[in-house]
Amino acid sequence: MKFYKRLLAMAIVATVFISVFAFGATAYGSDNDIPFYLRVPGSKGKVYSDAEHRGDSGTEVPWKVDFSFSEEGKGTIMNFLLSGPWYSEQSYTHSVHQGSGNRYYAVYQNCKNMDVGLAVFNNNNVSTKYYVAGYWDEETDKHSFSYE
Repeated sequence: MKFYKRLLAMAIVATVFISVFAFGATAYGSDNDIPFYLRVPGSKGKVYSDAEHRGDSGTEVPWKVDFSFSEEGKGTIMNFLLSGPWYSEQSYTHSVHQGSGNRYYAVYQNCKNMDVGLAVFNNNNVSTKYYVAGYWDEETDKHSFSYE
């Protein structure tokens, strides 16, 4: 009888231990650098990168963009946002300066378990098309927003 009581006590302790750590764990992505090289159409037309899968992370896990090259010239500005299925917006639009390094941004609450891509468009309404390049990541390992 003592054996079963000890076994039951150990099972309860193990269940509590596992529950505490399971609820405390949050899914975070890894901080990848996915390259993009896109031709941005004129007249504020959008262009989209290939999609990547964003897991079960919430809004506390940002996406990032590093706008490192623009055919338009050094220090130019392009608009970036995360795009989901059917080109739905999954984040706010952010104006990013070329050469400003990694920029981290929040996603919308419903941006979970879906394929998302990087959407890019020019910040001014001109008909000229430009090639832009850099790196992005749909789900980083960063956890706070002191950016922008």
